Amino acid sequence: MSLDLRFKLMRIIAVIFALYTVIWGLAPYTAINLPSRFLLDVLDWPIDNMAVALDQNTKWLSAIGASLLGAVSVFLWGIVAPALKRGDVEIAKTTLQAFIVWYVIDSAGSIAAGVPSNVVFNTAYLILVLIPLLGMPKNLNKPDKGG
Repeated sequence: MSLDLRFKLMRIIAVIFALYTVIWGLAPYTAINLPSRFLLDVLDWPIDNMAVALDQNTKWLSAIGASLLGAVSVFLWGIVAPALKRGDVEIAKTTLQAFIVWYVIDSAGSIAAGVPSNVVFNTAYLILVLIPLLGMPKNLNKPDKGG
């Protein structure tokens, strides 16, 4: 995969995460949180709680989670995507490590909380991020020794 394609894919992923951030970030705002309730209900499959109002803890934790995901979107757009275009293997490697940490903690916590269906969604998001990160040529960001 070309470096330019990696760049473009990571930018698309950043936009997907940003859109998810907006939907999830509506959770604390009762008058307009229907999209958030739908999203949270889908993640806690099957869809069966749409009519239930979100409790204070869900609203609060959704605000925290959405804001962190928004920050990740900005990092992917502004730091990781340009680094992939330059062939920066170290940033690609660190990004991969960060997403694996997220995946393990979020998925284990989801299972412990009784929401194993979230692991399916986590896996889809992880695969999305892996596509542009994996297989970077190893010698791209080494200094030229030829002078």
